[in-house]
Amino acid sequence: NLTMESDRWISVKDTAADGSAQVVVVDMHNGNAVNRRPMKADASLMSPLDNIMALKGSTEGTPGNFVQVFNLDTKDKMGVYQSPTNIVFWKWISPKVLALICAEDVYHWNVEVPNSQPEKVFQRAGKLAEAGTQITNYAVNAQKSWCLLTGISTQDQGKTIDGNMQLYSVERQQQQMLEGHAGSFANITVTDSGSPSGVIAFQERKHGQPTTKLHIMDITAPRGEGMPVPFKVNAEIQMPPEAPQDFAVGLHVSEKYGVVFMVTKGGYLFIFDAATATMLVRTKVTQDSVFLTTYSYQTGGCLFVTRKGLVTSVKVNEASFIGFIMNNLVQISNRQDIAFNLARRFALPGADELFQRQFAQYFATGDYRNAALTAGRCKSGALRTEQT
Repeated sequence: NLTMESDRWISVKDTAADGSAQVVVVDMHNGNAVNRRPMKADASLMSPLDNIMALKGSTEGTPGNFVQVFNLDTKDKMGVYQSPTNIVFWKWISPKVLALICAEDVYHWNVEVPNSQPEKVFQRAGKLAEAGTQITNYAVNAQKSWCLLTGISTQDQGKTIDGNMQLYSVERQQQQMLEGHAGSFANITVTDSGSPSGVIAFQERKHGQPTTKLHIMDITAPRGEGMPVPFKVNAEIQMPPEAPQDFAVGLHVSEKYGVVFMVTKGGYLFIFDAATATMLVRTKVTQDSVFLTTYSYQTGGCLFVTRKGLVTSVKVNEASFIGFIMNNLVQISNRQDIAFNLARRFALPGADELFQRQFAQYFATGDYRNAALTAGRCKSGALRTEQT
């Protein structure tokens, strides 16, 4: 009954005072302003950016589901589609492209094109094609060349929850089956090459095994003989001892801060360095189970919703984050390198001493170009002095 596709809108199916069905939309970018509208459909989904609403429902005597899309600013109906099979999951993958996951196939629908219809992208496979698997998420990269379908299932009446993912290449029309509970794509700077890498990050746990891992890898870099090996890191995730079977319900890569946020069903928040997969934070953030998360483009963090309806925002504290890594995480041997790289690549304050040391090294060796770049990357301005 509640959907949240971004940090802009929350949409809730509710019952009005007279008993009629209504949809309540909360605009989080406008002081949490509330708008109520009558609704006969079964579910609603707000576009992540625009004031566009998709409605899904069913008609008695007609198999499948219908979807209607409306521009709430202009009052125009942007599209109508009658699916011959049930739509088991749906998600906006861009402000005007709606993904529809049906019993067998995955479709993309560009509602910006007048009179358009959804187009099949790929067929569900492996565990993702089984009726006992609940689809929990769907993601595509910015170029829409890679897709990731995620679902969960159980083989022991809910004692353990298995996660499965279908990674599909649109260009190659090939797929890879993964075992894990959550993943996402991002274009992020993870090396000093200067250009962002198109990465996938996902939490992996194989069936019957206790180990949980985080994988981050560049899937868009060209591959071939004589070419550089594409970026790839992985690390074991130290799950809480009191909740070893807990699993991710959301995993989001922050292009703003160079970290990965992971929120679990049991209410734990993890933060990892995206360049090394090193865990920087693990903390319990709610006593209630979490069922929905989304990335926040506004803060570079994420939001999550608990079963009790509490909406929580999580973000990096810019002023203290680098200092926290350098001074508090004494168990991480390379914490100085992690902190300095994050400060350099994402213009974060708190590493003035490291910047000054590197500036002095470049200057002493006559490498004035890199000395100037170092001074420019020091956000505090400590190196932008008359003496420098």
